[in-house]
Amino acid sequence: MVRREAGDCPGGRLVAWDRATGQALEPALERSIGLVEDPAQAASGPLWVRGGIPVTGADGHAYEVRNRMAPCRCGLSSNKPICDGTHASAHWKDGLDGG
Repeated sequence: MVRREAGDCPGGRLVAWDRATGQALEPALERSIGLVEDPAQAASGPLWVRGGIPVTGADGHAYEVRNRMAPCRCGLSSNKPICDGTHASAHWKDGLDGG
């Protein structure tokens, strides 16, 4: 259950570790980019970058390549460019669904 719950974290902040090998137990994810939506919070969330896609900021800074990353798209994160969940408390909506 711990491995599954950690693997469901879009940003990769939750990671399960194999105590015997010291290796991260990451889900196998194909390279893809999606949008996180949270109907329960009435909010639109971050981008969801999966499968080790390199991310480079507008300033040219190359971020660590990770299996899962959640760049902020609401502009409210205090941890930019990474999502910190502020979109949920602000009930930020992207307007893509007409909402």
